[in-house]
Amino acid sequence: MTTSHVPALRPTPAAAEFVTEIPALPFTPIPRPDLHAAADGVSATRDGHVLLICAPAGTGKSVLVADWAARHAAGGSDIAWLTVTEQLDDATTLWTVLHARFEIVVNTGSPGTPAAQAAALAETLAARKTPTVLVLDDAHLLTDPRALAGVEHFLHHAPPTVTTVLCARFAPPLRWHVLDLHSRLARWGPSDLAFTPAEIDALCRDHGCELTGDELDMLHTLTQGWAALVRIAATHLAARSDDRAAALTVLARPARAIADFLTSELIEALPLTLRRFLTCTSIPVSFTEQLADELVGGGAGHCLHELDRIDFPIGSVVRDGDMWFSCHPLVRAHFLAEARRLGPPLCAELHRRSARWLRSAGLPSTALPHQLAAADRDQLCEFLSTSALRMVLDGMGAMLFDHLGRSAPALLDDPFLWLVRVVDALVTGSTAAAVACLDTAAVRRAAKISFASPERLATLTLAATIDVAATTGAVLPGYPDRVTPTGDPDLDAYTEIQIATAFVADGAVARGEQLLHSGLALAEHAGRPRLVLRALTRLAFAADAVDAATSMRERAARALAIAEEHGLLETTDAVQATAVAAYGAYLQGETPGAAQIACVLTERADHDGSCGPAAGWRGHVVGRLLDLERAEEQSAAVDALRRSLLVLLEHKAVPATTGSLILPVVWALLRVHDARTAQLLVERARGIVGEVPEVRLADAALHAAADRRKAGCAVLEPLLDRAGDLRPVSAVTGWLLYSAAQHESRAPAKALAALENALASATPHRLLRPFLDVPAAMPLLDSYAGRLGRAESFAETIRRHPAARRRPAYPALTHTEMTVLKQLPSGRTAQQIAADLGVSVNTVKTHLRGIYGKLGTNSRVDALHHARRGGLL
Repeated sequence: MTTSHVPALRPTPAAAEFVTEIPALPFTPIPRPDLHAAADGVSATRDGHVLLICAPAGTGKSVLVADWAARHAAGGSDIAWLTVTEQLDDATTLWTVLHARFEIVVNTGSPGTPAAQAAALAETLAARKTPTVLVLDDAHLLTDPRALAGVEHFLHHAPPTVTTVLCARFAPPLRWHVLDLHSRLARWGPSDLAFTPAEIDALCRDHGCELTGDELDMLHTLTQGWAALVRIAATHLAARSDDRAAALTVLARPARAIADFLTSELIEALPLTLRRFLTCTSIPVSFTEQLADELVGGGAGHCLHELDRIDFPIGSVVRDGDMWFSCHPLVRAHFLAEARRLGPPLCAELHRRSARWLRSAGLPSTALPHQLAAADRDQLCEFLSTSALRMVLDGMGAMLFDHLGRSAPALLDDPFLWLVRVVDALVTGSTAAAVACLDTAAVRRAAKISFASPERLATLTLAATIDVAATTGAVLPGYPDRVTPTGDPDLDAYTEIQIATAFVADGAVARGEQLLHSGLALAEHAGRPRLVLRALTRLAFAADAVDAATSMRERAARALAIAEEHGLLETTDAVQATAVAAYGAYLQGETPGAAQIACVLTERADHDGSCGPAAGWRGHVVGRLLDLERAEEQSAAVDALRRSLLVLLEHKAVPATTGSLILPVVWALLRVHDARTAQLLVERARGIVGEVPEVRLADAALHAAADRRKAGCAVLEPLLDRAGDLRPVSAVTGWLLYSAAQHESRAPAKALAALENALASATPHRLLRPFLDVPAAMPLLDSYAGRLGRAESFAETIRRHPAARRRPAYPALTHTEMTVLKQLPSGRTAQQIAADLGVSVNTVKTHLRGIYGKLGTNSRVDALHHARRGGLL
């Protein structure tokens, strides 16, 4: 607070010299009904009303209050307006003017203390019934202690009929907290006064300037609704309507008119220390107190306190526990121009300090523009070798390559950055781009030396190659048991996860899980949510490889929780985790919801315009499988499932992962009595993945459907002799088929033993699905009920499953009968069907009788109804 002048040395002006009425506005103000309503709310409070409006010059404080006060005056309120000046910064003068305004007679020889003068005003106003509004404009100019003491006394003791509004650039030094404690104070700041986009648009139209939506957004971002700046900008844009884009660019520098306004009304009065602080901190878009200390050499806390005290337009926001400050965009632009005028060496040094601090704070994406602006190639290369991969894994790849393309295009051809591009393409789901970048990286690596160390380059090459192979289903490259850590947590965690993925794909699930847990720990310690999500999703895949349905669901749920927490639900890993969770539920006899199925079936456009499933082709088959459970038209859903599996097979994915989906598709085809298509599918799968156990089990399923028990047993017995080598779902299916064959062959002991083995294999992971797929499973459980020992409880759970008997058991239709059945929905006559099929009408009628008999119906309508219920159509 400044020292007050001695009243005795100052002549006391006459009260008539001061205007105490609402000032006339030279223009029609923009309507602001919301703020008017808020001000009405302040004046309507019960215990007294004080509104303190603090904001820089030109933010519309006086205009708003004058417009609102004029409306109140029209409603019968008494409005007293006093604009504080240097002369009024004196207790005697201030109270003389206020007493004269309200016709209060005081003893001019002994006016009394400020408190007595304020009390006299309060008593006079309390005796009046007329609502009164007292406005003290430019109240920041009040510095005289006696004047301030009187104002404070009045604010505390003003009657309920009085509303006091103080407009100031910053709050006068009063005990505002006491008013806060008594709920008598409302505070408004720049954000409350800021024009909305609609109000900016209205003001620009008043100036003959109509903006597009994008132009309006840009103007709102630049001015942040600061009224004077909006008016200046509207005038500037209206004068340059022929090239609006250029005008906005000039405005952001900022324009001369804006710079002059800011200098005269805001900056000129600042002490040199604060101006230097603002110049240095204009280099980063936002800064913490610690970063500001790095830039100015200390003392940032004091500067921030002073700027806050005078309500300088600096905003603040909390991010990750730190307070970040940022100047108003046009104010920052002014000081940034000042920094540039001080010379390139200073700017380069400030950029280096910013980059160094932001890197140490773990913010490489924010540091990158400063690293590029510092124009130090060696430091830039070191930054890229340690931070480029992290930026890509954080989803900032587009920003990285865009900045490099504009500021350091020559570096983009480095082998290391081509490998980083591979990872970026995989992160964004662009498989074709990943393959192309990997090929280019191999060529560049052979032709030129990278700025990254050979160890980093070799490690990233291995990890990216495995990632591409795992994504595309290609043959995995050779890989070591593990690689020597580079010391880079991002590269080490990423590599660990990829090598683990290779182990899982090759069947070494235990070793793969061990490495995945290691990679997960590294990612969690480094705070890399995308790598944590990747590790958890791959752990769910590892559980999927051994049909550990409960673990699949638990791990996938953890992955999806991380994805939701960090806004990663749209990533490929999250979609794949959704597919694993849904498949785990399917194996345990549950039907996932429609939203979950839709997520799994989501398609994503590649950079070449082609579309592919976001969850990968295996995930897409799972999605079709789940969709089948809810489909009303079973035949169409089964056909879509079959085609999806064929695409997966054609991609020549890892046999172990592809094979596990062959059986569910075969069972689906058999449910719609299409054994011939099922046989063709099995032969196609055999030609691609070979004689994997699931293909042999599919043969056994076809034998069972055709009632060829001996042939089925001949296929099953060699497999079941090595049942411990089978996946649990395959083992359960094999034992169920074998039990059914033995039961039909009148060998109850063997049938019971096989059924017990099936239950023993299914119980640890609660695998209900094979019992719902194998047609004979439910009759077997019924036949041997009470004789299953410890497995009886799980068997009873299966029997009570709502899907256990959801489909009527009809005798299998022949291929020709199915052909005729599929003609019935067309409404064609028997004669027309016969003509289409090239047979006699009597042959068609014979097949129709066979269809009616097997479905237990006696009409075409009933036959169609039963066929749809049973999944035949």
